[in-house]
Amino acid sequence: MPHTFGLFSSRSDKAGHPQWFVLGVGQIIKGLDLGMNGMCAGEKRKVTVPPELAFGEKGKGPVPPNATLVFEVEVYSVSKGPRSLESFKDIDLDDNKVLTRDEVTFYFKVEYERDGSKPREDNFYERMVNDVFQKSDYDRDGLITLKEYNVYEHDEL
Repeated sequence: MPHTFGLFSSRSDKAGHPQWFVLGVGQIIKGLDLGMNGMCAGEKRKVTVPPELAFGEKGKGPVPPNATLVFEVEVYSVSKGPRSLESFKDIDLDDNKVLTRDEVTFYFKVEYERDGSKPREDNFYERMVNDVFQKSDYDRDGLITLKEYNVYEHDEL
């Protein structure tokens, strides 16, 4: 019988806000990476991950050995990626080479609603922005530089 674990919205805060990651670079378990491939904004999917594409014979934390994991996933937004210079420029409204919370919030609102989704409350976007800054603002100065933003560090200005 498979063990079922919900996909928490964030690795750091399980309060229900979305988790942002790049598919295909090993930020999540391989089975979820494969199962989410090709999803569109607004799409919901049930992804069943066999043990060999999850935590295998050893398990991890609360996940027992040889567990089949079942995730219910909803994609809120899909960005150009992986964290390209083009995306950074789209978000950087004042072209000053750093991203502010306001710029990231505005970008999320526009992208989310552009895909035909109905507008959300401000706290919905605030939780996403908090998650992005927690994971990307490495020096904790309240700004995300291109170096902090760029996963691969090979785009140049």
